[in-house]
Amino acid sequence: MSAAVLWIYVPFLTGLILMFFPENKQFTRIVSLVLTAFLAVVALRIPVNSMIVFNRSSLIFSATSRLFGRTITINRADQTIVSFFYVFAFLWIFGSMFANIYRFFIPITLMGTALVICVIAVQPFIYGIFLVMLCALLFLPMLRDTNRHNEDAIFRFLLYQLAGMICLAFSGKLTGTVDINPQDSYLLKRTVILIFTGLSLWLAVFPFFSWIASLMERGCPFVCGFVVSLLQFLSLFILLQFLNDYIWLRSYSPLFKGLRIVGITTMMIGAVMALFQKNLQRMMAFVIAAENGASVLLIGTNSRESISAFLSALFIHSVVWLIWATSVKFISTDYDLSLQDVRGLWHNHPVVCSALLLAHFTVSGMPLLAGFNLRLDLFSSCFAIGEPLGWIAAIASGILIFSGIRLLFIFLSPLPENSVKNKNLDERTRYDIIMRRGLLIVLMFLLVMISFFPSIMEIFVSGIRSQYAMIFG
Repeated sequence: MSAAVLWIYVPFLTGLILMFFPENKQFTRIVSLVLTAFLAVVALRIPVNSMIVFNRSSLIFSATSRLFGRTITINRADQTIVSFFYVFAFLWIFGSMFANIYRFFIPITLMGTALVICVIAVQPFIYGIFLVMLCALLFLPMLRDTNRHNEDAIFRFLLYQLAGMICLAFSGKLTGTVDINPQDSYLLKRTVILIFTGLSLWLAVFPFFSWIASLMERGCPFVCGFVVSLLQFLSLFILLQFLNDYIWLRSYSPLFKGLRIVGITTMMIGAVMALFQKNLQRMMAFVIAAENGASVLLIGTNSRESISAFLSALFIHSVVWLIWATSVKFISTDYDLSLQDVRGLWHNHPVVCSALLLAHFTVSGMPLLAGFNLRLDLFSSCFAIGEPLGWIAAIASGILIFSGIRLLFIFLSPLPENSVKNKNLDERTRYDIIMRRGLLIVLMFLLVMISFFPSIMEIFVSGIRSQYAMIFG
């Protein structure tokens, strides 16, 4: 049996079949949770190209298959990334059990995760760029919110995704020519500019982050959080794949200088914009943009320590964005998402506020939390290049922490005299409230465990590091 059958075809077809059972939510959830957990465990425990023996019969677990004339290869080195994305899907499907969201969210999540694995496995990998666009198209139905009339935000999202795909497709066409003649500086610059521009459009880094704010503000917090975080992770993996596959790209120092400039600019602007937002979803959008800038900056510093920190940050962010999106989704059922409307929220929803603040302070690099050590790695890598770069990164992190403190004071403010609970709050059963709080407590516990036992991430980080061995030297 081919690895592609197990990790691509089976989940995609399962998601397609589950599309015909939208009303049977319990069945859909159980099947999806069991399948994603099984695929994640198999990816970690059973190596590709090994023989699986059942009593007197055996099965060869092969790495390569063909799909539409393209080679799909999942090697042993790829299995950690495969496991990472199925753990990611499991967490979001689990979170969706307690949120009133789009009824096809779970089937589309399965199909989208399968396409993500196909992006990683297709050879040559440049064909995966078109599959990323296919993922974006697949997510369009659940991004649309008829109550908020967010069609223009979705159109802007689609436009940026399409522009990024076109830039990367042209760069992929040119990479073969550069491989033949890497001394052609004019061709090399054009190729690097196209790669840089395409990934900047996808990652919503400066100056292309307007689409993420409009999409997050006018869409379902949970759905938008899933789509944006998944596509951002995929874009960052594609950047690593470019650096891993092309030695001339790794040797081109202006690329890393550009990554540092764009990364630190996005980090600073995103932090400042997050500080002055008046809406929780827009605040989340700019925090994501700031963290994308930090990720690009870590890659731009081009050291083993910084790239290891970048890989660790991906795992932490997968939990942080889930906590944030889930918390904001729960808040949106009873309140508007303006900061003015959530004043005094702590008095009614202490668990939700605690979860949201923990997520924000973790990603901002607050001491004693999971993101603090990663911030120290970022600062040390930046100061090794130049003091101004290090100080700007430190100031940006400080602004993010200050925005979290501002949010804390808003939550702790006295309740307005004319505050009235939403009528939906009275209609909701006590069981639903307990389950929602229980979910957030479980996710917060997971994040705290990562803070005190960072070795939990090493399972994923070490495996992904081996996949990109050329970058690590």
